Amino acid sequence: MKCLLFSLLFTFNHFVKPLPKGDNVKIHPAATVCSPDDVCPDDLLYFAQTLIGTRYRSASSNPLYGFDCSGFVSYVFKYFNFSVPRSSCEFINVGEKVKLEDAKPGDIILFTGTSKKSRRIGHIGIITNNENDDVKFIHSTSGKEHGVTITTMDQSYKRRFVQIIRMLKQNEEPSI
Repeated sequence: MKCLLFSLLFTFNHFVKPLPKGDNVKIHPAATVCSPDDVCPDDLLYFAQTLIGTRYRSASSNPLYGFDCSGFVSYVFKYFNFSVPRSSCEFINVGEKVKLEDAKPGDIILFTGTSKKSRRIGHIGIITNNENDDVKFIHSTSGKEHGVTITTMDQSYKRRFVQIIRMLKQNEEPSI
């Protein structure tokens, strides 16, 4: 019920004043009044998707300037009052570890960086879909999209995959 109520309030607030995309985004983490226990995956992903098109910017977690990958993920989760690290490599120490096949929308996905010589975590995103071997995630990339986008997990990302991290309590509940 809390999830539904928050979802309705969140949707109402964002349809009354639609969020701009890209460099004009002005969203403040203090604007939300929920606790992390009340956050629905759909609400988190809706908010994350309002940031699609925000440009990539190294070492930034500010939508006015752009996001790097961990800046984007930490910004989204901090908007919903989660205490999360700022650095992608520190996410391995938070939440609950989950197998890739058990990943749900709203879970965090960790990858190594692009160096083939290192298995250190260097990239991070948020799962948007995990159905029929079609894993998609939203992230901020320095690649050809050069910003916040949704990507299908291809062979390159599969080789770099490290771990799924679950932060959302609703994702712990069994599916009906």
